Amino acid sequence: MENRIKKFETVFNFRDFGGYETVDGGRLKTNKLFRSAHLHNTNDADKARLVEYDIGLIVDLRHAPERERQPTNLAKAHNPRRLAYPDPEHSDSSKIAPHEAFMKHDLQTPEDARNYMLGSYGKRPHDAGFKQIFGDTLRHMAQTGEPILVHCAAGKDRTGTLCAVIKAALGVDEKTIYEDFMLTMTAVDVDSFLEPAAQMFTQRYGRPIDPEAIRPMFGVEEAYLKSSLAAIDDMHKYISDNLGITAKEKAAIKAAYLD
Repeated sequence: MENRIKKFETVFNFRDFGGYETVDGGRLKTNKLFRSAHLHNTNDADKARLVEYDIGLIVDLRHAPERERQPTNLAKAHNPRRLAYPDPEHSDSSKIAPHEAFMKHDLQTPEDARNYMLGSYGKRPHDAGFKQIFGDTLRHMAQTGEPILVHCAAGKDRTGTLCAVIKAALGVDEKTIYEDFMLTMTAVDVDSFLEPAAQMFTQRYGRPIDPEAIRPMFGVEEAYLKSSLAAIDDMHKYISDNLGITAKEKAAIKAAYLD
């Protein structure tokens, strides 16, 4: 699909992750499955574009401190259902997101950052909060068949894991799932973000942050998603046993999102 990457003025990494062929000869519908970075800085033109996509559900995978710092900003008349990551009460992530705590206390080198990314991807599929919101997303898809938008902060890591699960549930092969995951490196100019981000984190955390040290956290590698998929192991069993999606719900999802 030539127009998979959608160019917005104030929303980054916005993509249609439909349109892919499935292993049994079907095809995901387009204009039904979207993914992006956060929606905090949306200007009026981008708000109007979001309305045109008729999105019925926005899945916000960010932790509470991220949502509070950069709340979603939509047109006043645009009110899709929203799901948010359910931070456990009194957890550390209710004060600072885990990746932010890592940058604040532990990040020194690019190797530190890459190891953190591999570890976080590996833990994500069995985190109670992510399992809950992943399952709730699939149930909503089964019940409504509405267009959905999945996002986190940058639209690549937490978003990438859930989008991989959704594509697998619809029958997309693993090679294609990796290819879609890696499109972040086409959709986003990572180099342009490193210096200003390092300056922002230096000011926020009160210690010098090297732009190159955060590079592994601003891009993606196939090895990252591989860490999640290895933790999942059997995707269909994971969707059934860990996310609680029934055979009837799986069939409903395919009926709604496949041509």
